[in-house]
Parts: sequence; C-alpha cells; structure tokens
Amino acid sequence: MTGGIATSKQSEYLDWLIGGGMGLVALVLYIATLAPTVLEADGGEFQFVPWLPGIAHPTGYPFYTLLGWLWSHLFPVGEVAWRINLLSAIFAALAVGLTYLVARQLLDILYLTTPRPARILVSVIAAGTFAITPTFWSQAVIAEVYALHALFVAVMLGLALKWRLVGCNPDAWSGKLLALTFGLSLTHHRTTILLLPALLLFWGWHYRKGETKFDFRLLVSYALLLVAPLLLYLYLPLIAPSTPYTTLTLSNTQILTLYDNSVTGFWQHVMGSVFTGELRPGAAGLDRVRMSGQFLLAQVGWVGVLLAVAGVASLWRRRHVDLLILTGLGFVAFVTFNLVYFVGDINLFFIPAWFLVCLWLGVGMMGIADLTARYFVRRKTTNTPSPVFQELRQRLETNGYHWALYFVIIVLGGFLIVNLAMRNSLVIPKYDDAASERWQEILAEPLPKEAVLISNDRNEIMPMWYYQYVESRRPDLLGLFPLIVSDPAYANVGRVLDQAWLSNRPVYFIKPMAGLTLKANIKAEGSLFRVEPIDREPTHRHDATLPEITLQSTDGTALTETIKLVGYDAPSKLIPGEEIAVALYWQPVQPLSVDYTSFVHLVTGDGRGITQSDHRPGGAYYPSSHWQVGETLRDLHTLTIPPEAPPGYYQLRVGLYYQPDPGKIHSMGPGELIGTMAIEE
Repeated sequence: MTGGIATSKQSEYLDWLIGGGMGLVALVLYIATLAPTVLEADGGEFQFVPWLPGIAHPTGYPFYTLLGWLWSHLFPVGEVAWRINLLSAIFAALAVGLTYLVARQLLDILYLTTPRPARILVSVIAAGTFAITPTFWSQAVIAEVYALHALFVAVMLGLALKWRLVGCNPDAWSGKLLALTFGLSLTHHRTTILLLPALLLFWGWHYRKGETKFDFRLLVSYALLLVAPLLLYLYLPLIAPSTPYTTLTLSNTQILTLYDNSVTGFWQHVMGSVFTGELRPGAAGLDRVRMSGQFLLAQVGWVGVLLAVAGVASLWRRRHVDLLILTGLGFVAFVTFNLVYFVGDINLFFIPAWFLVCLWLGVGMMGIADLTARYFVRRKTTNTPSPVFQELRQRLETNGYHWALYFVIIVLGGFLIVNLAMRNSLVIPKYDDAASERWQEILAEPLPKEAVLISNDRNEIMPMWYYQYVESRRPDLLGLFPLIVSDPAYANVGRVLDQAWLSNRPVYFIKPMAGLTLKANIKAEGSLFRVEPIDREPTHRHDATLPEITLQSTDGTALTETIKLVGYDAPSKLIPGEEIAVALYWQPVQPLSVDYTSFVHLVTGDGRGITQSDHRPGGAYYPSSHWQVGETLRDLHTLTIPPEAPPGYYQLRVGLYYQPDPGKIHSMGPGELIGTMAIEE
C-alpha cells in the first residue's frame, strides 16, 4: 500500500516536472518572439493601464490590471511596455504547462491501462499543439488579456477533473477552489460565464448518479466563494478619481467623460453595455459557421480536426458522458457565443475553444493508437502458427502492443506537424517597433502647445497615451478618435474634427485622410498634417435640389433622399491637354443612408461628354452616410481636357448616384448643368 502511494506521488511529481518543462520551453519560444516595445490597439492600452494603475475599457479587467501593476513595479527590467508583454508570455507558458497536466488527467481517466510513457508523450503533443496555435501564440507575446483567460480556463478544467476523483463531493477542496477560481476569472474576462452551464451539468451528472450530495450550507459557501472575488470590481470607482483619463478636457465647455464614476456608469462599464449592440443573434448565418471552421483549420489543420473528432468519439465510446458534458458543452457555448458576437477581433474569443480542441486531439490520438495497436497484436498473434513460432508469438503478445502504440503515436504526431506546416499555421507572430518609432517621431515634432491629434482609429492613439501616462511626454497634447465617448458628436472622424475646431486648439491629423478635404484644408507639417476649416462659400452660387431617389432600408421600408447643390468653383477658360479643378458644394437636407458617388462630366453644347471624373466624396473617412444635415461640404474633382478638344463652349454636368452592386446604379436624376467654359481659337 505504501509502495503504491509512493509510486503515485512519484508519477505526480514527474508530471509536474514535465508540465513545468513544457511551460519553460513555451516561455523561451514566446520570449524569442515577444513584441519588443509599444503596441497599438488594446495591446497598447494594456501597457499603460496596469502601470498607473488605471481603468481599462469595459469590462474593466481589474484582476489583470492589479496583477500588471504588481508585476511592472516589482520587475523593473526593460521599459514598461516590454515588461507587460512579458507578463502575457508568462501567463501563456503557465497555460501550456497546465494543458499538459489536464491532458494527462483525461488520458489517465480514459486509458489508464496504456503505458504511462505513451500517455505522457500524447499529452506533450497536445500541449505543444496548443502552444503554437497561431491565435494563442499571437496573444502570448503582447500585452493582452487572452493568455490569462486561457490560463483560467485550464485551471478550472484541471480542478473539475480533480473534483471528479471524489465524485464531485461539495465538501472537497477541489470543488471549493473551483468555485473561487471561477469567481476570480469573472473579474478578468466575462466570457468565463460560458463555462458555467457545463460545470453545473457536470456536477449534476454525478449528483444524479448518487455520487455526491448537496445541502443549503454548502450552497451558501459555494455562492460566497464565487461572489467574493467580484468585490475586486470595486477597484474601478476607487481608482477612478486618480486615473488621468477618466475625463479629458478639450476646452472649458467640452469635457469628455470616458468613465462615469457613478453607480450607473460603474454598472454599464462592468456589464460592457457599450458592446451589447454587437450581440446580433439574428445576423448569424452559415457565413459565421464557415468563418469558425476556417479559424479552426488555421489552428490545428485537417489532421488536428480529425484527431479531435476521434477524441470526442472516444469519450462517447467509453461512456464518459460527464467528460463530454464538461468539454463538449463548454466548446459549444464558446463557439455559439462567437457566432452571434460581431466584433472585429472575434477570432481571439475562440482561444478557450481551441484549448478544448487540443485536449480532444490528445484523446483522439491515444484512442486511435490504442485501437490500432490492439488490432495489430490480435491479428499477428492469431495468424502466427504456434508450433513453429511460439517464441515470436510470445514476444508479440508482450511487446508488440507497445511498439505498435508508440509507432502510431509518432506517425500521427508527424502527420499533425506536417499538416500544420503545410497550412502555414506555424507562422511566427511578428511584432516590430513601428508604432514606437512613429510616435517617437510625432512627439519630437515642434507641435504647438495643447495641439489636438486626430485619427479615425482609436488603435493608433494608444501609443501616444502610453508615452503620456508612462513617460510623461507631451501631456499637453490631446488625442481624439471616433467613439472616444458615446456622444453622437464624436460618432465619426468628421464630427470629431468639428469638435476639435470648436475648442480653438491647433488641430492635426496623424496620417493622410484625403477624403476629409470635404471639410478641411489639409497641409503637411513635418510628419503630421495641419487641418483648418475650409471657406465654405463657393465662387459661383447654384441653389438646386437634385431629384429624389428612392432606396430600400435594411428593414424593408422605402427611403426617399435628396441633396442640395449650393454652388461650385470652376475655371471659365479651358486649355486642351491640361487639368482643371472643380469643386462642388453639397448640403444635405436630410440624413443620407448610403454612400453616394459624385460625378462631373464636361459636355459640349449638344450634350456630348468629352471627359469626366467620378469618385466617392469623403472616401472611407467621411462618406455621405456620415454627412450632417445643413453642413456645406466641398467635393473636389480633377478633370483632364483632351488635347484634341475643339474650340467652343462647354458646360459641366454634375450629380450623385448610388451603386450598391457592379452594374446597378440608382441616380438622383440626370445631373445639373452648371457653368459655361470656353476653349478659345
């Protein structure tokens, strides 16, 4: 008995040693590919929020923020941005080590009679596969929340399997620790809630079998263990008064509130109310299912998918319904949520699902190897003539299974690696110092005091905030972007520009945004672009309303739209072979629902066109669907006069049309004839 316990302990120590080794190898891999410095987007945000510490975007991520604060201040090596990147690598490496341990637990449950070295080898393959899945790897090397999220999922699966050993007895330490971990994980990434149905039904399965009991006292203790960590969210209102960006001052009358430190504001932030509009069950269709399948193939390839399917089949064949519930329902919950959640980085929300796939992959590999080895031995020993080959038969019975088992595992592992390589899935994430270099250049410019720097993309402003809040560089500058607050006045870059001008502060674009010549005169100054309001009075007045156009809205109702042409700028003389500049001044009389194309045609007296210009005014930055009622917009066109154009008088035909699909056009009439220009003899 004592010897058995010692052997079990040795086996457990060995598993922890191998799991630690897997984590260490993964950490070396992640450090070798670690993002070297400041990042854009959420990665950039998570490099300065923990350092302050401050408040992250909804849902706040208080646990990650506080861990990041401790790490970045207790580990004073390298710049802060690099330190926080390294923290993700550590979380990810721990998740890889735990993936090995969870895979070992599963294989011990399902294939305890197989050689232990084989179970170890398969678990190493499963954990190694998860370590290099492209999406997880990409998040392991930047300051982001997904590596810690994966670690939480691995810990909870491991604790659930430990709990299973005692029949999911609520008195067990593993069950109580699972409840506490679940509550703590909710203070990090709220999609952890998707695991709750699987965990409850997992416990319910054992309760139904009479393996466990539950009473009110235990129910209360579990509820307290789960809810207690949620008190970490009180960090948000406590830290808000000292967080420098909860409010931003554009002018004395323009105060931007990024975090409303009230009960309502706290609740909306924690619940992620700003993202509720992205939950669109009615919009989910086959395209989202195909998208999910493509994501899966990019992680483990076809071989990995087939092995994972074999793993699910093994769980079913061996009648481990509870494990099917735990892993299968968890997988279905994560994938279903992702099908209906329409955010740009939805691929990152699949990481817990890929963790489960890699566990199934290991189970499937062991299942196939075990069945193949047993078939091989059975076939060989059955067909071996016993009078002549007694010794060979005995060897096959004792050693053949082992040789066949390892051979199949190695072959399947090789196929998996080759398939991943052929699918270009073993792509090393590459993060450079481009964002850092760009903002070092910008902040070195002799910008006027309290200048406003504008981008159409929040992601591009995050490095600026890092340098301001971590290194105190140019704190007088203000970065603006669309949707910085929920106020409609900041709904798009054009409206942000209007608000910046109202502040009477110098205004710059951090990159070219040519379509905004509709609203502004844009002039390059160093590496930036000075932006000033245009003179909205046309040289020639032409007060005309274009004919109405009828469109169908998304809900099937008819929309009738039109717009005014209030004037134009155009030359009176034309020179063959040269270019002319034409400016049209549009004024919306109602909100426009689509992005129109404007045209300028130079026509002869009999209406024959000789040159033209068609483009979408505002481009991607300020298309017509963003225009505001009553504002005047300058639409610039350039036309080239044909060298062979004969002398005479010409006019411009101008107008708007909408092209929803190639070859399909809805126009606001034939266009307005404006101006009279001449080519002289």
